Amino acid sequence: MPNLIFYDTETSGLNKMFGQIFQFAAIFTNQNFQVLDQFEIRSRRMPHIVPDPGAMLVTGVTPEQLENAPNSYYEFASKIRTKMLEWSPAIFCGYNIFSFDEPFMRSMYYQNLYPPYISQTNGNKRIDVLPLVRASEPLFPNYLNFHLNEKGKTSKKLEDVASANGFINHNAHDAMGDVLATIHVTELLKDRTPLLWENGLKASNRAGFNSLIDNEKWFVAHDHNNGWPVTYPAIELCKVDSGRNSLLYDLRYPANKVFENQPVDNFKGRNRPFRLAESSKMPLVFNINDLSEIDVLGSYDHENIDALADEVRANQDIIDAAQMYSETRNDFEKSPHIEAQIYDDFDAFDRDKYLMEYFHLAQPEEKLGIASQMSDERFRSFARRIIFENFPEQMNADQIKEFRNRINDRINESEDPPWTTKQNASEQCDKLIESHEGTPDELMNLKHYIENL
Repeated sequence: MPNLIFYDTETSGLNKMFGQIFQFAAIFTNQNFQVLDQFEIRSRRMPHIVPDPGAMLVTGVTPEQLENAPNSYYEFASKIRTKMLEWSPAIFCGYNIFSFDEPFMRSMYYQNLYPPYISQTNGNKRIDVLPLVRASEPLFPNYLNFHLNEKGKTSKKLEDVASANGFINHNAHDAMGDVLATIHVTELLKDRTPLLWENGLKASNRAGFNSLIDNEKWFVAHDHNNGWPVTYPAIELCKVDSGRNSLLYDLRYPANKVFENQPVDNFKGRNRPFRLAESSKMPLVFNINDLSEIDVLGSYDHENIDALADEVRANQDIIDAAQMYSETRNDFEKSPHIEAQIYDDFDAFDRDKYLMEYFHLAQPEEKLGIASQMSDERFRSFARRIIFENFPEQMNADQIKEFRNRINDRINESEDPPWTTKQNASEQCDKLIESHEGTPDELMNLKHYIENL
């Protein structure tokens, strides 16, 4: 088994494409969680980023830290990438990374002219510990302890899970503190629910997940189901999304009912018959030999499910209904903003690959010329931003003035842009003061800082 990279980020807010990572921490371990190396780094605020006051309160980051951190965002991204490649190949692990940290990391690399998928290339894999914690409750009850939240439900927040299971002195919402808490929880999962941990490992990349379901007559899948967890016997009907993902059929669902549904209802809702397994996001599946360790099938017997699996596979009408998947998906609307165009024109990453590599290696005085040669406007724009923030002496007075005006327009934008503006942030401060979240002096200091950006 490869070594593990446990990591966490602290950010300017929740906006993954228009925000910024301010702190990154990682611990490199072997498969027994023995520490081999560790790394921690902070970044200065980029001039066009207005941090969310709520995020600053949660993470405890101060205006002084944002302005005086030793690394620009470009330096920050470059040093992280160098260290992650040094530790590769490995399995990247974190808590809620699929929904939060990984998109932020991709965006950071993309905006700094690096390939965005480090954790899924170079022989690397990735595991999100949060889905394993969520699955442990119904599949392996009482193996982990959980606190109750204000709604009377078990809390899956990292700080709550860690403390409920013996982790003390947790510096929550500090990147290194959260890494240590994640390692603690992961060790417990491996020790107490080894089947769950092993199946998560096996599904930590597309090839691994596909190997779990290939040649299986049927298997058992577990789906968080947007907060309504479901465990069900399933078969794979087909590949979708250009072969990246799998469309599963829930064998509990009456086959004749599929044809009574509107096409979209077969793919949406808590009790849908067709369920998407995103093969790069560690779908949890178990084969027949695993079932003695998890009591999930209730009154189903193997012979009955064998027959159901054969019946569904032979039903051309069900196969045809599954082919409606792509027609029920919402069309992707291209954003006018380059930060949100990360998933557009993947070929451009190959076209400009060598120019981007040359840009990083070149002397400061060569970078503007290299940027102008890039075929993709996104990359040219990011390159000029990097030069402005890191090598302003390479720009003339008019170019610098233009950048400053654009930054001023951006942070003062009044047309409801997708990023946080000074007005948004100031209003957030007022609401936090009214709700007494944070001390008045702390919040007034934040408001003063934001208004003077």
